Amino acid sequence: MPTILTKQGLPRPAHDLWRSYVEEWDRSLRADNKPHTTRYNYELAVTQFADFLGGEELPQFLAETGMDDTDDSDADEDPTDVERKHVEWFIAWMIHTRSSATALNKYKALQQFFNYLLDAEEIDRHPMAKLSQPTTTDKIIPVVDDDQLASLLDACKGKSFRDRRDAAIIRLFDDTGARLAEVANLTTDDLDLSRDGILVRGKGDRIRFILFGERTGQALSRYLRARARLKGAADSPYLFLTARGGKQLKPNGIKIMLRRRGNLAGIPHMHAHRLRHTLSHNWQLAQGNESDLMVIMGWTSPEMLRRYGKSAAAERAQHTHRALNLGNRV
Repeated sequence: MPTILTKQGLPRPAHDLWRSYVEEWDRSLRADNKPHTTRYNYELAVTQFADFLGGEELPQFLAETGMDDTDDSDADEDPTDVERKHVEWFIAWMIHTRSSATALNKYKALQQFFNYLLDAEEIDRHPMAKLSQPTTTDKIIPVVDDDQLASLLDACKGKSFRDRRDAAIIRLFDDTGARLAEVANLTTDDLDLSRDGILVRGKGDRIRFILFGERTGQALSRYLRARARLKGAADSPYLFLTARGGKQLKPNGIKIMLRRRGNLAGIPHMHAHRLRHTLSHNWQLAQGNESDLMVIMGWTSPEMLRRYGKSAAAERAQHTHRALNLGNRV
């Protein structure tokens, strides 16, 4: 059965009883002031889990892997009947069909869901009480060098609405390190051309103001003139719009655009996160203050400093080694 979406775009399980519990949980998440993106990711994981238990993927996966398929429960219809093995099957399937990192995210979301059911006394035991989370390895995300960035911007040369828009988006990602959703959800009121900066709403609804340079400001000004000529643009509060209909250019639309522009520039697998990693790398390469970088990027943990730009860490080490010139101290 297909996944159901609410009017707010939140996923819901196909089975009525599962859907009822997820909707009840959503009320609790809203009461805790969880942002929409967190609610979406949590509820997507539970919805995928419920649909997995009641779909064709489970018996096929168990048959392919030879895992024990003994099950006389009603877990596919009732989340209070879920046992440890059901979660194990789902996490193993996620690792098999997606990645260990994705499986870890789903594990954490399911843990929150069953924590809620336990606190609400809907279940007497936590099905994941002694279940270890899946181990992951750090995924190395390559940064974009200056030649690649120039090629990416060259792929947007032109005076069409799409060219102006895409060039502005790429420069904004490169200059601010903003997240994909943060850029997609920008409104015209969030753009301040008098101070050359954007007001972004990050994870946990944390708000920060990020400055950008002259070339990014120029690209945004050119885009705004093209936007003003777009039919329907005046009715939308969002900064970045689709070429047809003047609707919000959503995160998935930006993903598709970056992949297409990347392919034109000879840069396969181009995505917004590479530009976020690139800013972190260039900042650290220029010996920028790490605490300031955390503020710009919207991080609360210093661990992010290690993870972001990791693929170019050797280059930064060589740069620092050359600048220190310790061999010439005597």
